[in-house]
Amino acid sequence: MPTVHEQMAAKLLDQMLYSPSAAQVLAETRQDLRSGQMDAAYRDRIGQTQHRAAYWPPEQAAAFLRVHTGLMSGEFAVALLEVGEVPTGDADRRVNAQRLARMHPAFAVQLDAEQSNAEGDGEVCWTVPIRAQRSTGRPLVGDAAPRPELMEHEVPPGCVPLEIGLTFPSRTLMHLLKHGGVARWPYQSTFVALLLNTQTEGAA
Repeated sequence: MPTVHEQMAAKLLDQMLYSPSAAQVLAETRQDLRSGQMDAAYRDRIGQTQHRAAYWPPEQAAAFLRVHTGLMSGEFAVALLEVGEVPTGDADRRVNAQRLARMHPAFAVQLDAEQSNAEGDGEVCWTVPIRAQRSTGRPLVGDAAPRPELMEHEVPPGCVPLEIGLTFPSRTLMHLLKHGGVARWPYQSTFVALLLNTQTEGAA
């Protein structure tokens, strides 16, 4: 039976397919995911699964596109938190807890040692305002690559769910819409990416 976030992604896919322009962008996004030309670190922050992104079902590509669009428009902001090491597998969560403890002291990580938390692998909280970056919604003038212009965005104290390693794009999207954000630590990454909904950030 599909999970809540998978059901949400399926509805999102239906909405996109009813719009010719959205369907075209979705087709282009799926081609980008299949070609392997998309920045792997960026892609993995949004979603990382056992199967290559080229084999994601269309509803997961739709969820990826929704998060990507939010980042490009400035609806979602991002802050990269240096850990210095990559995460291990779920079997040794104690090691991950030790590594996450090396982040900036403004951040407190509560890792679910038994992985019994349905909302994620734990929680990341901060007790002081932090700075993130968000798109202005405008492209950089004169830049060869289609990159957005960025601006600083102050984030008030809050908490968001933590997702380590593999996670579906639809789960990332669910956290952004339901909890105001998510802290993503993909495999092979030495950074935790704090993805935040600028309208409801850190509302978990």
